[in-house]
Amino acid sequence: MKKKFEINQWLHTEPTAESSSNSSPVSREVAGFTGRRGISDNDSLNDVETIIQRLESAHTDITASYSDWRDIGFAFADEFGEAGRDYFHRVSRYYPGYSQSNCDKQYDNCLKSSGHGVTIKSFFHLAQQAGISLITTGSNSSPVSGEVSGSDKRRGNIETKSEIDSETIFNTPKIPTEVYSQLPEILRDSCEMFADAIEKDVFLIGAIAVISGSLPNIEGIYFDEPHSAHLYSFVTAPAGSGKGKLKWAKFFGLRIHKTMVEQSIREKEAYEQEMENYNNLNKNQRQGIERPREPKRKMFYIPANSSASAFIQALSDNDFKGIIFETEADTLAGTLKQDWGNFSDVLRKAFHHESTNMFRRKDNEHIEVEDPHLAIVLSGTPKQVHNMMPDVENGLFSRFLYYAFEDYSDFKNPFVSHRKLNYTEFFEAKGEQTYELYQTLIDQPSPMEFRFTAEQGEIFTQQFNTLYKRNRMLLGNDFNANSRRLGLITFRIAMVLRTLRILEDGDYSNPLICSETDFQTAIQIAFTLEKHAIAVFQNLPNNDLKGVKLKFYNALPDNFNRQGYLSVAQDLDIKEKTAEKYIGQFKDNGLLEHEHNNYTKPPNGK
Repeated sequence: MKKKFEINQWLHTEPTAESSSNSSPVSREVAGFTGRRGISDNDSLNDVETIIQRLESAHTDITASYSDWRDIGFAFADEFGEAGRDYFHRVSRYYPGYSQSNCDKQYDNCLKSSGHGVTIKSFFHLAQQAGISLITTGSNSSPVSGEVSGSDKRRGNIETKSEIDSETIFNTPKIPTEVYSQLPEILRDSCEMFADAIEKDVFLIGAIAVISGSLPNIEGIYFDEPHSAHLYSFVTAPAGSGKGKLKWAKFFGLRIHKTMVEQSIREKEAYEQEMENYNNLNKNQRQGIERPREPKRKMFYIPANSSASAFIQALSDNDFKGIIFETEADTLAGTLKQDWGNFSDVLRKAFHHESTNMFRRKDNEHIEVEDPHLAIVLSGTPKQVHNMMPDVENGLFSRFLYYAFEDYSDFKNPFVSHRKLNYTEFFEAKGEQTYELYQTLIDQPSPMEFRFTAEQGEIFTQQFNTLYKRNRMLLGNDFNANSRRLGLITFRIAMVLRTLRILEDGDYSNPLICSETDFQTAIQIAFTLEKHAIAVFQNLPNNDLKGVKLKFYNALPDNFNRQGYLSVAQDLDIKEKTAEKYIGQFKDNGLLEHEHNNYTKPPNGK
């Protein structure tokens, strides 16, 4: 008779089994408990479901070590048989190199194997080591859909209705907490309106991008060319994951937009009155009088839900300056797919303020897109990213900052506010502050120059040189453009942060020198979001084979020997000679330290 494993009892029991030298310390037999190979009970199902939900809520990965990942597979296969496959996927998804096919293959191997002495205790032990509470409530809900009869409780015969979600799952880091205490006051106070870390991050990325388009007459020299602060940002997550807080970032430019629109309305009314007067004149009276010119229709937020030609006209009327703010990325993606002109080319060139010529055959009209300054704020699902940028070939992909996430937080009480304030009034007030800064900057007699110190420039160059070489080695040439442009993006983030300090100190010194605080904050934000860009890059269509080297590196434990890395390589279908070549490259690039037959990842190697 097999003894039932009681999780709460195990919490207070010391391990008694001996560990094997070739397995994880948690891969041990629990005295008096053996596996069921697919014959389980509701209590065990409930316990595992509870712990997995806690792992998902905490975005915690417990599969970084290959041996741990393998043992979790053995544990689920032993306890649940085929029904444990969904659990294995859910636990594995927070690993950066997660692949549904690789995960299925690993679980198939676990189902075929036997006699490893790994039980469900291994899973609970790893979860506890990761800081997950193991105290369960003993609820009666089961993650297995449908009734399972006793005759069906055999490995491979349990049918479940749960399916692996085909939506992309991102395992990406949050912006470090200390960043928020170092932000300029207007951003720091605004971010405090949100309790959830992801909500703060989503809002901050959008806010920086909106403000980047709200700072006229500020520029910095980067590779001998002047650049304004304008940024492109893209927040991506599955539907219903909590991207909605991005909308509050739009308030930073709302007063500017309303003022421009109201001015355009007044000019339009004046024009119509002038035209009425002009049309009332006879032919002789019109001699020497110039026909009134229709004013440009200016706006700060340029809509993306119009035709490509209308968008270009709006950009032209606005002196080729403005912001695209769109919470459904498909809107812009649809515009990009239209036939007229090289609209995607305009967006690519606008990032670097490069001019381009456009010709509209229908109206025989030529438009010179001259010195454009455009900021873009988008949000959408991973599929919408794919629709807009199906590959990295045209260069638009590398111009964006990405924040990609998967939200497994619990349902929140919609009637309890984090702050006892009127959010609309609060952010309207912040928009007023941005407007005042905008007006002051636009009235400057000449552009103000933003600069790094010489020391900051050296540190910046060293850090990005290291990042560039690392990504080129791990991800191949397709990601090179992202690595290079991240330098310019970081420079622009720092420009935004330093300029916002004017609201605090009133210092309009020219040049504007970047403080050490703003320099380090920009670096932290950019280097965090670089990992998000990699995650989005690896999930682009037809990109399965790219980044294999990175997946291999991430799959390696912190300490291993030759046999260890060959075992990982085999699991990833990497040939032995290829794995040896990769290990040599990791060593040459400082990603591994090697002594005799022992390899170690340095602290900054991941």
